[in-house]
Amino acid sequence: MNAVLGRLHFLAWVACVGLVAVANADPARDRPSVAANADAHALLHRMNEALAQRNYIGTLRHDRNGRSETLRIIHRVRNGEVAERIVPLDGSRREFIRRGRELFCFLPDQGIVLVERRPRVGGMLNTLPKLDARSSQTYELQAVKRVRQQGRIAHLVSLVPRDGFRYGYRVWIDDRTSMPIKTELRDASGQVIEETSFNELSLFVDIPDSAFQPSVSAANLRWYRSAPVPVVAAARAPAPVWVAGQLPPGFRLTQSSRQNLPGAEGEVEHLVFSDGFASVSVFIGSPAPPTARVPGVGTGLAGASTTYVTRVEGRPLTVVGEVPLRTARFIAAQVRRAVPMTTPRVATPAPAPQAVTDAASTPSASR
Repeated sequence: MNAVLGRLHFLAWVACVGLVAVANADPARDRPSVAANADAHALLHRMNEALAQRNYIGTLRHDRNGRSETLRIIHRVRNGEVAERIVPLDGSRREFIRRGRELFCFLPDQGIVLVERRPRVGGMLNTLPKLDARSSQTYELQAVKRVRQQGRIAHLVSLVPRDGFRYGYRVWIDDRTSMPIKTELRDASGQVIEETSFNELSLFVDIPDSAFQPSVSAANLRWYRSAPVPVVAAARAPAPVWVAGQLPPGFRLTQSSRQNLPGAEGEVEHLVFSDGFASVSVFIGSPAPPTARVPGVGTGLAGASTTYVTRVEGRPLTVVGEVPLRTARFIAAQVRRAVPMTTPRVATPAPAPQAVTDAASTPSASR
């Protein structure tokens, strides 16, 4: 299930904002005023409300690694319940439908339907976390610019990373509807990693139930339903079996759960680390039998999505997140079995984004 949901990770662009780091910038001159920050916060708050509460049908274009993908998205909130449908328009016949807390992944080319009960009440298009004192130490929120984008008046909100452990973002927010018209995700060198924009967007008072029915027949498909998994905030959850001894600056454990995943032997421990914007999921599996084929260390880069696979104490460990490869490797190297009174330490911040010398951590290296 998580592998399938990973295909939707790029939709987290609506949860991120920002701008590429400006070379040779004067910190005193470029630091936004309190009023500018208040304006940006208000815009982002209105965008979050629009994404979560409005009823809309739109066509999204997503570009990464020189390839484009177009999706149709339908979103409705009725009596507090969210319904969504996402259809890739590439001829694959895949469909993703959300009804309340259940997510249905129709994969007719594979002959299956995957069903997952989601613990959160938000939609598949995430909203933006609030920029607080902790996250402001790792990101710089720049002054808002009033611009024209796709023939509409928009506000450009920019977020610049202060080190090489995370990406920068920027989002164009429509002045009239508060919906995000376009977003960009950039690496520390200023290269655009991913770009997403609404080609079409229409708002509605209501959307009928028929709009959330799959277009493919599920009569001959095999259904796989995962058991509901409670995801508990780290502050209230029991002590995790696995921890990270040290974390990149600004990151902290936000969720911990144990899950039964398709294809996995036994329970999988799932840890989520976040700096308030970027999130990293860590999956630790059960020890492999002596006769089992053991996968080696591997990496995968698809736009902003990074996957790093290794082993810890004889167990498979997979790190997935929209972060540079160096961040995934750093966290993977720090995962260990928990011991009493273990608390994560925070790493010393990287001196500057350009100090990142790991060529594999840039998207260009994966092409």
